[in-house]
Amino acid sequence: MTLPIRNKISVFVQRRLQVERRSQKRIVPVQRTLCLLQVPGEQEQSTTVVQNLSRKGIGVLVDREHPPGTILTALLVNASHTFAVKRKLKVVRCFRVNGEQFFLAGPFESLLDHEEMVPFII
Repeated sequence: MTLPIRNKISVFVQRRLQVERRSQKRIVPVQRTLCLLQVPGEQEQSTTVVQNLSRKGIGVLVDREHPPGTILTALLVNASHTFAVKRKLKVVRCFRVNGEQFFLAGPFESLLDHEEMVPFII
């Protein structure tokens, strides 16, 4: 008796669709992928760990805050250290995730090619 009632009610209740809001699919690297970030005008580079990557941009954990709009030079290095690619990165968001680390995300100046993405996926 309760089954027909559930069927009638379920017509009104719909699950929220999981829609990807980004134009490029994000990939979480299977292996530890490093990224060297450098602020223009500074000599030192900071080593970060890639959290997600797409052809259009990146998300990394960093040890210091960078304000939105900052342009950084990013050197991505695959886990086996056999491939590296360099891109300019514009910071869109940077927020604290724990006491000492920040999550930084933003788009690249130019898209990564498919051939440039493969070493980070495999």
